[in-house]
Amino acid sequence: MNKYLSIGAGAALGALLRFLLSIGVITLQLPFYSSTLIVNLAGALLIGIFIAKELKPGLNAFLITGFLGSFTTFSMLSYEQYLLLSYGDYLMFIVYLGINLSLGLAAVFLGFTLGGKKVND
Repeated sequence: MNKYLSIGAGAALGALLRFLLSIGVITLQLPFYSSTLIVNLAGALLIGIFIAKELKPGLNAFLITGFLGSFTTFSMLSYEQYLLLSYGDYLMFIVYLGINLSLGLAAVFLGFTLGGKKVND
């Protein structure tokens, strides 16, 4: 039961931080997809760090499953990609998808490095 509470607490914090970041992006009048890019890149960096640190199971459940699971958002990325297609903005569709995938992967590699691991460890 403790593991479930840990995941729930992490998820609540991740969702709240995601919401606050979205408000900040709106306040700054950044493009609609900026908050998703920011949280997904931050999440990719953090998951690299957390996995490299080989956290204890309880902390792993709280941070990775709970917090990062609700903070990052593949479903919103998919919806934003759909919107770009429906607007007929094919170039931005390709650029945005490429940025998310390539920078996300780079952020995980950076996270592993910052966490003290090498790619082959």
